[in-house]
Amino acid sequence: MSGSDKDSHLVDGLPLADGAAQQGRSILRTLSHEMRTPLNNIIGFADMMSAEMLGPMSHPQYREYAEDIRKSGQSILDLLNELLEDRRYEALAGSAEQHASLIDLAPDMIAICTIDGEIEALNPAGCALLGLTAEQARGVSLRNFVHRDYGRFLDNGFAELTQGQRRFSMKMLTSDKREVDVEVAATVYGDAQGDISRQIMLVARDVTEKNRVMREITEREEFLRSIMDTTVDGLVTINEMGIIETANPAAERIFDYRSGGLSGEKIASLIPDARGRRQSDSQMVLKSLENVQGSTTRREVTGLRREGSTFPLEVSLSGFVLRDRRHYIAVMRDITERKRAEDKLKFLATRDPLTHLPNRYLFNERLLEATQSTDKSGAKTAVLFIDLDNFKHINDAMGHSAGDVVLQLAGKRLESCVRGKDMVARLSGDEFTVILEEVREEGEVEAVATRMLRQLSQPFHVDGKELYTSGSIGVIVYPDNCENVNDLLKNVYTASHHAKKQGRNNFQFYSSTLSANALRRMSVEHGLRHALENDEFHIAYQAKVDLSSGRIVGAEALARWNNPDLGPVSPVEFVPVAEETGLIVSIGDWVLETACREAKSWVDKGLDHVSVAVNLSVRQFQQGALAERVAEVLKATGLPSHCLDLELTESMLVENADETVRVLKELKALGVSLSIDDFGTGYSSLSYLTKFPLDALKVDRSFVIGLPDNPDAVTMAKAIVNMAKNLGLKVIAEGVESERQSTFLHGLGSDIGQGYLFSRPIPFEDFVRLAGGNVMPFPIQQLRKPSA
Repeated sequence: MSGSDKDSHLVDGLPLADGAAQQGRSILRTLSHEMRTPLNNIIGFADMMSAEMLGPMSHPQYREYAEDIRKSGQSILDLLNELLEDRRYEALAGSAEQHASLIDLAPDMIAICTIDGEIEALNPAGCALLGLTAEQARGVSLRNFVHRDYGRFLDNGFAELTQGQRRFSMKMLTSDKREVDVEVAATVYGDAQGDISRQIMLVARDVTEKNRVMREITEREEFLRSIMDTTVDGLVTINEMGIIETANPAAERIFDYRSGGLSGEKIASLIPDARGRRQSDSQMVLKSLENVQGSTTRREVTGLRREGSTFPLEVSLSGFVLRDRRHYIAVMRDITERKRAEDKLKFLATRDPLTHLPNRYLFNERLLEATQSTDKSGAKTAVLFIDLDNFKHINDAMGHSAGDVVLQLAGKRLESCVRGKDMVARLSGDEFTVILEEVREEGEVEAVATRMLRQLSQPFHVDGKELYTSGSIGVIVYPDNCENVNDLLKNVYTASHHAKKQGRNNFQFYSSTLSANALRRMSVEHGLRHALENDEFHIAYQAKVDLSSGRIVGAEALARWNNPDLGPVSPVEFVPVAEETGLIVSIGDWVLETACREAKSWVDKGLDHVSVAVNLSVRQFQQGALAERVAEVLKATGLPSHCLDLELTESMLVENADETVRVLKELKALGVSLSIDDFGTGYSSLSYLTKFPLDALKVDRSFVIGLPDNPDAVTMAKAIVNMAKNLGLKVIAEGVESERQSTFLHGLGSDIGQGYLFSRPIPFEDFVRLAGGNVMPFPIQQLRKPSA
């Protein structure tokens, strides 16, 4: 064969002769090794799974997966074996051109090297990988293209690479020194006659991009794993059969499983049924957790720990499809502490912090439910409103801490009087309410109210002391006395207020009359709040007459109110309301200033012997700076101080004796006169009469009415007059309506008379004419002392 013919049988330096088939088979074996080894691993792993050598299969579907993998791997392996059969290869590699195509078309780098590592031939894929041509590569040492850390693979004639038919990972260098990750395998290469020569065939696959992707995937998985491992919420993945595939440490802690213990468990074993028992149908559990719209929804369920204890669990389930199979991710959170906090907040929102009884909010909610139930069932619901009597005295005398103990004890006593299904609530302060459901007759309610009064009247033992209170109870029955909840609450309060007016320590059922009275009172209060600014008040004056001379020596200023809507309102009606609301202070101040101004007017007309008497309320007396205010009014109006007489009640004087003495002395220093009004009707105490700088004593009309025929009235009148005279006080008799009364009182020693006998309360202009002698409504005859 000529040299030119010999060269024609070389492909990039590879000799091709009659032994081309043997060389082709060697090449195919080398190439197939790249696939055969991993395929055998896959097939073996699938066989181990099918034989359950790696553990039991939790579901038959897993066996199907393993069998599919084994069959696919075996099919590819059979194909490779078939390619290596002699007949198939003879057709494939029967010519030099076909032999060359096997190498030139290979996607991986193929290099034929001497045993010393010198490159004799390099296929196109290798040229592209290393960045040079076949001619440039021929005769160059392969070691120039291998990273120094992997140079050992070329030592000893590629010994490490050619033993064991294994693949190795290494780094190669391109012609511009760029590093490339490759997987290599090598085999001894035969000559043209099939003899083993000193040549090595090296196959290298560029795995740089694959390694980069794998590193990214690994880093991403590690990142996600770190998130799963560190998150406080439990994360589990579940397949469509309800089997847990993965679980993070938080989920294992939540359900008290060891590391890896949740994998393979059924989701149904973690979420019990309504009776707290483990369920069997995991798919049903998934269906109950999954939102029908497909969106993520949080649900509160009961969780079941490994040892059997239950706890509140919040689950958020999301579904997704992977390889035509549905999977789920569940986020789980143990909400025991949150539920405990919610329960605490609910308790604080619905319970009174002092007594732990239901508060106003919970009471209203329960009352609405009770009335709605009553409307459906036809039964009756009773509501009781309990106001503790004189509780303010306990707070003032013993302090709020003692008052709090009394409230706590009172709440427990009230609870002891009702059934388990009834409710006792504390609305505020010393006010309690009770709901009695399914009441058949009023007698049941009366029995409960009676028990409550008896319990509340028992002594309360606080800090070694016995404290006493009682209850004023209003009662209403729904729907007998009202039609809705709003009217019910309003009317039961009205009934309680009526019980207090009846002397306390009693209960009163609501009636429509009480409601009318309450509406009237509300109208009076509303009118009073605007009466001064609307100039609806005026003063009427009732004359005081010297019983010796029949001369008018003074007048009592009496407030009168005429409201555009209510008409004339009696002082008996509006004064108590003014005292309760505190409006009496501003009204009393107006009366004081107006009376002094009008008295100054009649003094300027020559009636300087006529004084004006003004009543002071308890509220005014307690305001402080009373003497300063009186001085201001006297100065502003110009009324001489001796023309002003201030009338005070007994209870006002004895409540705080030391403070009263101080205030009275300040008033006395101004030059005004001081009188006790309605003497004998209050908390009478003879001792205070000697302490206070008083000028006069007014005998109440209740002692005058029976004179002179009632022996008891005579006895009382004589005692009061004699006592006043012995103390050096003037005596003023109120309610004188007949000449016999006037004559008798004068005979006893009374100095001044006041009553209808002399004059009714009349307007300012009429009183001035009366006092000036121009008009006399009632003729006054010569007054004589009764004969002995």
